[in-house]
Amino acid sequence: MKKEIIISIVIVLIIVILDIITQNYTNKSMSQVSEKLMDVRADLINGNKDKTKEKIIATKKNWDKIKEKLVIYIEHDELEKVEQHMLETESYIEVEEYDVAVQTLDTCNFIIEHIKDKYEFSLKNIF
Repeated sequence: MKKEIIISIVIVLIIVILDIITQNYTNKSMSQVSEKLMDVRADLINGNKDKTKEKIIATKKNWDKIKEKLVIYIEHDELEKVEQHMLETESYIEVEEYDVAVQTLDTCNFIIEHIKDKYEFSLKNIF
């Protein structure tokens, strides 16, 4: 009986520790991508449209690196939504539809924030 209790406690501790590690990585990486997308958005709004294409491409490359790790424990649909909106933003920038690009960036940031909230270790997500 004592062995089972110790094993159960160890398993619960491992789960909690791994959840904390994945949550920290998710928050850090999603915040990093969100900041870069906000930089692109600020450039679009301020009229600095020359650098926006390079910035969105760099952000997408950064996202691809981050996504390789996130795909292990986050639903693929959520990650595909972010990638889809980044591709849409890049396309809208290429055809100089800057207003629509800003809207797509806002949607992308909303999804990123949703992912952060969804995978947060809290009571509301447990129950």
